[in-house]
Formats: sequence, structure tokens, C-alpha cells
Amino acid sequence: MNTRKDLIKIIKARKSKDYEYLFKKSLKLNMICFDKLEKHKEYELVSAIADFNDCSNTNECDDLLNDG
Repeated sequence: MNTRKDLIKIIKARKSKDYEYLFKKSLKLNMICFDKLEKHKEYELVSAIADFNDCSNTNECDDLLNDG
């Protein structure tokens, strides 16, 4: 579970533009949501989170960069 300390770290990372930390933290939060939604059998949302994580962590969706 996230604590006050976690929130303070996130705020400091945002202020210092530590995007790598923020990205990793956001993925961790996504996985927490994924687990909770899976327990509640919210499979459509679970699938959407899985797709987002795959696209953001692999080259699977790199073609989106060419749409500019």
C-alpha cells in the first residue's frame, strides 16, 4: 500500500523531473490496480491495463510514434 512517504517521494521526483522513477512507480501502481481488478473479475479493465503496460514497456506500439 502507498504511504505518506511514497507520496512525498513521488512529489520530489516530479519536482526534480526524475521521469524514470515516476515511470517505474506508475507501472507499479498499474500492477496494483491490475491485481485488485482481477480479483473482482473486471477482465475488460485488466486487459486494458495489460495492453497499456505492454505498449509502454516494449516496442510493440512504437508505430504510434510515426503518426505525428
